Amino acid sequence: MKRFFPALFSLFFAQAVTAEPLVWQAQKGDLTYTLMGSVHVGKPEFYPLPDIIESRFVAADALIVEADIINDTQLNIPKGKPSGDVITSKQRAQLAEIATELGYQDSLLLNMPPWQTAMVLQIAQTKKLQFHQMLGVDLHFLSRTDSLNLPVISLETVQEQIDLLANARDDGIELLDDTLLHWELSKSFLPCMIEAWHLGDSEKMATIADDMSDTNDFERKILVDRNLNWIEMLTDSTQIPNGDYVVIVGALHLPGEEGLLTLLKNKGFTITQLNQGQQADCVLPELP
Repeated sequence: MKRFFPALFSLFFAQAVTAEPLVWQAQKGDLTYTLMGSVHVGKPEFYPLPDIIESRFVAADALIVEADIINDTQLNIPKGKPSGDVITSKQRAQLAEIATELGYQDSLLLNMPPWQTAMVLQIAQTKKLQFHQMLGVDLHFLSRTDSLNLPVISLETVQEQIDLLANARDDGIELLDDTLLHWELSKSFLPCMIEAWHLGDSEKMATIADDMSDTNDFERKILVDRNLNWIEMLTDSTQIPNGDYVVIVGALHLPGEEGLLTLLKNKGFTITQLNQGQQADCVLPELP
């Protein structure tokens, strides 16, 4: 399968086993992480989540997430060059078609910087595919921390996430190029990827993660470089002392040769899979 980057995972088990998103434990001495991959959009049928992650969540010392998208609201949105100044005439025509499909004014999309145009398009597409941001897995956990008096530890800020996209070449043109190139194929790719996560298809998820790791510098910054930054924090006792933590990060950050599970293992953690999944029936499309 060739490259595809959406900005926003085969094991076979008896049919009697209920497939579910995989949950992992990483333990080293008195430090224990319970990890589950997240998708940032969801459907009602995603819930309830596996019992093991829910029980450990309510008993955890803190919740660790990519960013606290509920409370981290002090943001500066960089302006950047408008998409209309950097895309080709062919892309401009395609963007007009997509705008009509989504019920948007293409002038609005053309006036945004490329990274922002790409994000607007990707979010709109997930809505058309019947996935909802309010049902995202990270939000599911973050929205309950106050009632549980559970601290939240962020691996990065929302501003850092925005700056990563906004500071890319030509204000994120690679993300917009990729979004436009794979617009039609993503209508089957994204549901299949999310189905693989939902059923705990570790082989599909690892394949996607490794494919992304082997592509261009921008995608490595989005996936691998962030993993390397996070592993430094997760293994720094001055930032995260001994205890029991639940870690919820994007599902593609866990598997693969440069995923968090492998990186934690390389740091001396014992990795244990806590539940079972099964192979997803869907086939990931071959991309140009």
